Amino acid sequence: MGQPRTALIIGGGIIGVTSAYTLARDGWQVRLVEREAEIALGASWGNGRQLSYSHTNALANPGILSQLPGLLLGCDDAFRLSLRPEPHYLLWLLRLLGNSSGSAYRQNTLETLALAEQSRSAMNALLARHPIEFDRRKVGKLVLLRGEKEVRAAREIMELKRAAGLRQFLLSADEARAIEPALAQSTDPITAALHAPDDETGDCNAFARALWKLTAREFGAKLALRRQVLAIGRGKTESRVHLDNGDVLSAQQVVVANGHCAARLLRPLGYNLPIEPMKGYSFTAPIGNAPPCVSITDSKRRIVFTNIGTRMLVAGIAELGRHDREVAPDRLDTMIDAARASLPEAAVYSECDQGWAGFRPLTPNSQPLIRQLERGIAVNGGHGMLGWTLAMGSAERLSKLVAAR
Repeated sequence: MGQPRTALIIGGGIIGVTSAYTLARDGWQVRLVEREAEIALGASWGNGRQLSYSHTNALANPGILSQLPGLLLGCDDAFRLSLRPEPHYLLWLLRLLGNSSGSAYRQNTLETLALAEQSRSAMNALLARHPIEFDRRKVGKLVLLRGEKEVRAAREIMELKRAAGLRQFLLSADEARAIEPALAQSTDPITAALHAPDDETGDCNAFARALWKLTAREFGAKLALRRQVLAIGRGKTESRVHLDNGDVLSAQQVVVANGHCAARLLRPLGYNLPIEPMKGYSFTAPIGNAPPCVSITDSKRRIVFTNIGTRMLVAGIAELGRHDREVAPDRLDTMIDAARASLPEAAVYSECDQGWAGFRPLTPNSQPLIRQLERGIAVNGGHGMLGWTLAMGSAERLSKLVAAR
């Protein structure tokens, strides 16, 4: 019997951990390198905890060009865009606009939906074999719509998704309130809502930690924490990974799965990956007098509500062109005000925690990059706001891809 193939995963978020699991399950000898003190401490910790298999709409859409002046001027509290002089960033913005046609928007949305459905199936298969506990709840999702223009656009993309096999329904405001009575509290009435009854919520951090323990126990995967990868080197039979402590690790297959940092790490090898960080925020507060049980997305305010038991989690806001991880007090206050305006009794907003800020790695077409770049070097990144949702399907695609190397 020959020696097992070796793989080294860079990045210990949900994408890196699921990649490690599928490769180890499929016979690879796996080592994972993570710069933090524990795995899943970035966006895998501060995300909205939503497995939004239905909510795959691409960021670039036919309306974004007309919104551009307002985004640059900061007129939209929920979505802001800053310009930076770096050529790769300006090229990324041009590619984003290039994906804003109606046909590109529909294709990108449906391509991501196909990956989401693959991810749902892979998650179900995993949990059938290994009953991991991560507070999984099949609560469904409601996307709130205001105004007939928003409803028309939602109906068009919903019909495309339904033709692709998704269970999603357009409800009147009364029908939505019947499913989620907490909507009656809002002083900003909705016109309609999209309902996806099969969407779920769950603790991404708890899932990642449990899956890693399973991967290490069942398949002997190794973990190196507090190690920053400085560079990747090519070799005849193995690729080399240079760490900040001077160590050099080698493996037949390196998988770069460290979010938006993948672009910087791979640039010296000649790869200009179109992945940019999109800064987002989250906070929790004690459950209020009328907390929603269903997962709620307020599309106007770009925030999501997830009931996590004794507390309400609110996540959202999109800022392109920002590289700092600081929780800006004014931006956090803006999101708290938006949540209070949307669902005033969902949480005790006067008792919010200090909040979290981090990055979602985004591509211009909102589709992740799952590619074998060359022999021995692959990338799995650029999942945007859907890393948790798309993780299992992306890992399955990655494992199949590197098996054919």
